[in-house]
Amino acid sequence: MNFRWYVLFLAILATVTLTACGGSDNNDDEPPAEEQPGENEDNDDGDDGSDSLEVPTTYAFPNADDESTVSYTGQTKRHILIEDLTVEMNGLEEDAGQESVEARLNFYFRFDSATSDDITTEFNARDLGGMDILPEDSGELTYGAIADGKDLIGKIAGGDGQGNGEADKLIDDDFFGWEDGLDTDALPVDLVDYYFAALAEQATDGVAPLIETVDGPVPLDTVTVDAHGRDFRQLTQKFLLGAVAFSQGTNDYLQADFAAMLEREGDNAYTEGEHNWDEAFGYFGAARDYGDYTLDEIRNVGYMDSNNDDAIDIRSEFNFGNSTNCAKRDAGTADNSNPTDYTTDVFQAFLTGRAILREAAEAGELTEARQAELDEQIEVAALTWEQCVAATVVHYINDTVADLEAVEDGKFQDLAHFKDLAKHWSEMKGFALNLQFSPVSPFRADADSLADLKEILAAMGDAPVLADGTQAGVDFEGGVDQYVADLLAARALMQDAYGFDTENVENW
Repeated sequence: MNFRWYVLFLAILATVTLTACGGSDNNDDEPPAEEQPGENEDNDDGDDGSDSLEVPTTYAFPNADDESTVSYTGQTKRHILIEDLTVEMNGLEEDAGQESVEARLNFYFRFDSATSDDITTEFNARDLGGMDILPEDSGELTYGAIADGKDLIGKIAGGDGQGNGEADKLIDDDFFGWEDGLDTDALPVDLVDYYFAALAEQATDGVAPLIETVDGPVPLDTVTVDAHGRDFRQLTQKFLLGAVAFSQGTNDYLQADFAAMLEREGDNAYTEGEHNWDEAFGYFGAARDYGDYTLDEIRNVGYMDSNNDDAIDIRSEFNFGNSTNCAKRDAGTADNSNPTDYTTDVFQAFLTGRAILREAAEAGELTEARQAELDEQIEVAALTWEQCVAATVVHYINDTVADLEAVEDGKFQDLAHFKDLAKHWSEMKGFALNLQFSPVSPFRADADSLADLKEILAAMGDAPVLADGTQAGVDFEGGVDQYVADLLAARALMQDAYGFDTENVENW
């Protein structure tokens, strides 16, 4: 059974089982709109509602006291830190005398809440249709207004390199897929530091590399891209979406022992298990009424004033990170004979799993049957989330191949052509590195599957092959044609691993 049909089978099985099994009847009203936007309508497959699980259509889970039990502000803050880091990288310019570039980038990666929570976010400058951005603080969105504490380095897979953080969240203690500039036992944090150092060098060396085009050499006009065609802004952003968000969601919070987490977490309205599930959902990055958005609204707008208060609450009304990639890939197959519906599949799994945990919290028990149903939803949520990432890798393989096929006589058409290749290759590589972080990945099925992922990453290399047939300054055997063939072979391995439809793969 291929991967896609396996996921569909799990979803169908979960629906049948949920209808058959007993559950408590919860007709709680929706909490205040500023906490839970959207309508909290229940999907009820039973005749009288007494024998089926109540699953809302939005991520709204109030308790009997009309309190919201949903909380993932720390995850929202980390999405903002990644967004703001991206803005900082985009704003870098050549200046040999500027302050430490690495210190400016580490402000976000190694964020110090004690000294910086009262600083206004870069996100505060975003124009969201003229609406305020909540939760603002004195008219401005500060980091502390979103959540106390929190940073990125503390949640990166493998930890901070000093034995702190998420050292146990690196699967088999093995990080692979990038060799240039790293030791053999390097961790994801080391790769981030490598990217920061490379950006700092580009921004302070006083040199603008010359790019060979059909009209002659042209100086490179950005410091985020090096002469080898690596866009460090894209590499950094995409890698953090995996090494922090995807890793934490799939290899930490969705792997919790939910049956042992049925007590309230301190004085909060939610149980420890409910909170763990919310944090996984927070890392996925979807708005709470994600299912009410069109694909174009998710991928091109990203937000919705769901409660009509003339403000956008980034904790509930904004789509971050991988949640937008699901919509992009669904849109890319809409006219195909076998279109994907990743947005529906992943959101429904998150809703259903959370509904199971709400029921368990009320009953004080997660039954064996409900645990089995929860396990199915965990697998569907994690695997569909990963499919969105993997399909995005395929998309950028296709873009990279198209860029290389447009090379003329060993030269780029113009500077934009070179920069497009750098962007597309870097997004491809950055996303592809993230496929190693989930324990339920098809690449974790066995040793041969894992070897396939390592082969895919090796085929991409640590830099693209350029128009002149070199890779990172060294002649690449077979030149552009061979590199294109290698990328297409890597794409075929991914299609096989995930059971992707051939038409979708070719058109993403």
